[in-house]
Amino acid sequence: MRKSFVFFQHRVFSAFPVALLVVCALAPAARAQNFADGSKWELGAHYATLDLPTQCSGGSTCETTNNGLGANLTYNFSSWFSFDSTMDFFGDNGAEPTTVSGGRVTEGLFGLRFGPTTRKWGFYSVARPGFVNFSRVLGDSGSVTPSTVPGFSTAGSPVFTTRLLYQATSPNPVALLGFSNATDFAFNYGEVIEYRATKHAALRFDIGDTIVTYPGSTLGTPFHQHNFQISEAVIIRF
Repeated sequence: MRKSFVFFQHRVFSAFPVALLVVCALAPAARAQNFADGSKWELGAHYATLDLPTQCSGGSTCETTNNGLGANLTYNFSSWFSFDSTMDFFGDNGAEPTTVSGGRVTEGLFGLRFGPTTRKWGFYSVARPGFVNFSRVLGDSGSVTPSTVPGFSTAGSPVFTTRLLYQATSPNPVALLGFSNATDFAFNYGEVIEYRATKHAALRFDIGDTIVTYPGSTLGTPFHQHNFQISEAVIIRF
C-alpha cells in the first residue's frame, strides 16, 4: 500500500501542473483575474485511480491499484452546498478473479459536497454513497471457500465463500467455479480542491477513502474494505 501510494502521489503531482496549464489556457487573461460566480452546473472529465483487493500470493498486500477514466456532474444549490456525483470505469482488477473482485470495475458515487468558495478557489468535503461493480467474480456466497480449493491462497485476507455454479471434470480448480458479476455498496468521503481559472473552466482534484462492503464471509458478517482513491478533472461550469 505504501509503495503504491508513493508511486501514484508522484504521478498525481507530476500531472497536476500540466492540467493546470491546460485550464489556464482556456480563457483570456483579462477575465481570469476577476469574475462573478453564478454557475449552477459543473460537468467534468477526469483520470482516476482506485485501490481494490485482489488475490493474495506469497507476501503480497492483497490489493491492486486500478487506473481509469470517468465523468462527474455537480449541481450547486449555493456557494457552500452542492449535489455531487461521479462515474468511473477501470480495466481488469488484478490478474485473476476472486470471490471478492475481478474483471472490469465500474464505480458510481452520488452524494453531497460542502465547503467555502471564493472567486478562484473552492475547498470542499464530500460524502457520497454509491456502488462498485465487478464484471467477473467467482460466484456468490455458499458452501465452498477458496481455502478448500487447491491452488488458492487466502493468506493476509479474509476468507469469502462461493457456490458451485456448475460441475467440471477438469483438475483446474477455477474450472469448478462459475463466473458472474457482483455489485457491492460503497461509500466515499474525502476532500476536494477546485481552482477556477475563469467563470466557465476549472481544475478539480479529489482525494479520499472509498469503503466497499463485500458479501458475508465464512462467519456470515459483511466485510468492509477501505480503498484509497484520487482523481484529477477538467471542469466546464455553466
